[in-house]
Amino acid sequence: MNAKTPTQKLHLAIGIISTIFILVFILQNTEVVTVNFFFWKLEMSRVILILVLLLVGFLLGYIFRSRQRL
Repeated sequence: MNAKTPTQKLHLAIGIISTIFILVFILQNTEVVTVNFFFWKLEMSRVILILVLLLVGFLLGYIFRSRQRL
C-alpha cells in the first residue's frame, strides 16, 4: 500500500496548484515584445523575458550573498 502522510498530501497539493499558476502565467504572456538595450534590439516572448530576468536576479542574489559570507 502507498498511504500518503498529511505532509506528502500538502506537498502534492502545493505542487499541483503551483503548476496550474505557472501554466496560466505562460498562457497569458505569449505575445512578442521588443526589448531595446543600448544598440541591441531583441524580440522575444514576454514569458521568456520575465523568466530570463528572474534567473538573472536569482544568480545575482546568489553571487552577492555568497560574497558576503566570505
